[in-house]
Amino acid sequence: MGLSCGASVVKYGIFIFNLLCAVAGIALIVVGAIPLFKLDDIRDAFPENEPAIVPIIVVVLGSVIFIISFFGCCGAIRENQCMVSTYAFFLLILVILQIVVAVFAFMYTADLANAAKDGFGRLFDDRNNPSTGAAIDQIQRGLQCCGTTGPATWGSAIPQSCCAEATCTLANSHPSGCSTMLYDIVNGSGLLIAWFAIIFAGIELVGVIFACCLANSIRNADRRQYA
Repeated sequence: MGLSCGASVVKYGIFIFNLLCAVAGIALIVVGAIPLFKLDDIRDAFPENEPAIVPIIVVVLGSVIFIISFFGCCGAIRENQCMVSTYAFFLLILVILQIVVAVFAFMYTADLANAAKDGFGRLFDDRNNPSTGAAIDQIQRGLQCCGTTGPATWGSAIPQSCCAEATCTLANSHPSGCSTMLYDIVNGSGLLIAWFAIIFAGIELVGVIFACCLANSIRNADRRQYA
């Protein structure tokens, strides 16, 4: 099939673009997976929320981007109009989904961060309960924090989970409070996910336009060939 010079440039441009999208998909998987690995340390601070929702969605999106990008590479190299058109359609759906995820992340992140902060505060108020105390120790060890706003909130009874050393005192305790650290981690992770989704959606929208142009060029070349 003889594509015009401009269509050939678009063809190889889409191929390179999809290689970059495949890398972007892997990056999204990593960005979504990092918070998931930290959830075991902080899950007890979310008694009423499921903190894994947004990271799981991002991991799924990253996987879908990788698969669609592979499909787009094959369609462009084989100059298959049906494959390229199907690729453009699914990529457009993916762009819309990523925008929805970004909006959801922007709206949900602040609430989830505040829920984590308040959740740890409730845990700390019930710190004399053995099971609650174990959950607090897990969070403090995992995040290397101490108390709600700092080790001073424990008074003179600072637990070992607040320190990296064998003997735990106010002087060698982790200086950061867990409530503040939880808020910062959740808020930072959510905003990072949202901005990644927005940036990739913008890049992929360019890919949709190029794919539509290539599909149209392939269709016109087919008509000329069989005319």
